[in-house]
Amino acid sequence: MSHLSKRSWPVLIGAACLWLAAGPSHGATTATTPVGNLLLQADKASSSDHRRYLELLAELHGRESQLTPAQRQYLEFLDALEYDLQDDTGKAARMYRMILDHPLGEYIPMRARVALIALDLRRRKYVEAYTRANALMEKLPRIKDPRARVADLNIILRVLFSEGQYAKAQGYAVRMDKLATRDTERCMAMVFLTESRLYQGQSLEATRPDYLKTMGLCHAAGTPGVSNTLYPVWAGAMIDEGHPRQAIAYLKKHEPEILKSQFRLHIAIFHDVMARAHLKLGQYAQARKSALAALTESPPGSHRWSRMAAYKRLYEVAKLDGDTATALSMHEKYMAQYEAHADDAKSQALAYQMVKQDMLASKMELMELGKQNKILQLRQSLDRKSAETSRLYILLLLLVLFSIGLWTYRTKQSQMRFRRMARHDDLTETYSRQYFLEQAEQTLHRLHKSASQACLLILDMDHFKRINDQYGHIHGDTVLRHVAHVCRSELRDSDVFGRLGGEEFGILMPGCASAHGREIGERIRSALLQRPVRISASESVTATTSIGMACTGDFGYALKKLLSRADAALYEAKRGGRNRMVVSAGPAAVQASA
Repeated sequence: MSHLSKRSWPVLIGAACLWLAAGPSHGATTATTPVGNLLLQADKASSSDHRRYLELLAELHGRESQLTPAQRQYLEFLDALEYDLQDDTGKAARMYRMILDHPLGEYIPMRARVALIALDLRRRKYVEAYTRANALMEKLPRIKDPRARVADLNIILRVLFSEGQYAKAQGYAVRMDKLATRDTERCMAMVFLTESRLYQGQSLEATRPDYLKTMGLCHAAGTPGVSNTLYPVWAGAMIDEGHPRQAIAYLKKHEPEILKSQFRLHIAIFHDVMARAHLKLGQYAQARKSALAALTESPPGSHRWSRMAAYKRLYEVAKLDGDTATALSMHEKYMAQYEAHADDAKSQALAYQMVKQDMLASKMELMELGKQNKILQLRQSLDRKSAETSRLYILLLLLVLFSIGLWTYRTKQSQMRFRRMARHDDLTETYSRQYFLEQAEQTLHRLHKSASQACLLILDMDHFKRINDQYGHIHGDTVLRHVAHVCRSELRDSDVFGRLGGEEFGILMPGCASAHGREIGERIRSALLQRPVRISASESVTATTSIGMACTGDFGYALKKLLSRADAALYEAKRGGRNRMVVSAGPAAVQASA
């Protein structure tokens, strides 16, 4: 999953499983009656055959007078799913809330609640979504309907995937599989289980038994729409393991199922993975065609991360094809989507932590009210007791005050920890991408006022995927920390240093002319060559880096312009053989050194 963040991919799972949260309901309708069968058929078709789904909805509305109140609410839920599928999020949300305001039974309202949470996450209403999700987690032990329990587990898994807690999600997926009573439910549980194992780094070969079981269950249940979520993930793993041709053949085989559902997010991801595979094979025309198709299926108002991926593919195609103007245009659009997506991810993470803190505060408040109530009762009793009992009351009061102070202190420490997490990359102890961009923007603004110079370096490690593949991600993290340490040893306190993502770092050096910037970049490159990092008692790895540089003297003080020119210079360094430094010296000149 190297070309899309793992935090983005769970949107695919959540949106797909939303339509069949726990399979068709046999309790809300009478399955032996014709109208009951129609409802079940429509529910089943909602994720696999969109044309048939619309036909069944039309027939059900024509026979609406035959529906019981519970069946009518079932039909309202299916109507809301159609609005949700067509990205009419406002109307879908209103219909979900109407079902929740007048619940009939436990199962359909639970599915409406699950759908509303997923919808709020798509609309980036993270606080509302996580508040509802946490309420569902608290409610799980009290839910009696086994189908509703499975639906509740579905949204718990959705939240865990969105937070990257794949090991914990794996346990809930196993629990969901055990609670399932139908193949539809087992199919969804196995989709979650298989993808959680892939996200934790298991190979295709190790995951294959789970994959085969998942496909068998989903097709036995007649719900290919759920398995549609797994196809691009599996194909992406094929590409990561060096099999792009097999990935294309695999996706082509399942293309009719994906297109038949008319679920735009599935289709966008399908085209994006196809573009990745064609890029790996050097098939630029096919890659461009697939990337444009992915962009078409990604509406501007939602699924921002899928638009980001499409622009990135178009940028990569244009760059490799030598179309510099298009590459720069697509890179700017990609960066705009990337920054917006990064802000969304940060907002989502902070909302998740904030809701957890609010729940903790509510529990503490309830505990505190309970303690105060006990104190009042003790006070009434103390009025009738001796001075010795009075001293006991004072001691208890001090203990309560101490517990309040301790809770306040821990809450403050937690807030400070969250603030540091938002500003720093935990692995390398450098600035996070968002905080680096903010600091760099402020520094450049200050330098512009004083007419001082500055240089921006972008460093990208050479062949880092080989290091991960050969030695494992743990040693890969060791190499990343080593690179950050070496860079920091060559920089000044005033330099702004951050991790832009993956194995890429950025350095802004204020008060630095082009010649001095080149000298520092060469020092860093040389220091990495001369200081291999030991990964075991008997083995060391020499990490090399390619460097691109752009200075304010040539391109001005706009951060986006400097990033774009430094990135172009970095690309030239990579294309020129790696372990090189390239200085972008103007619109028509690039200087290189090795």
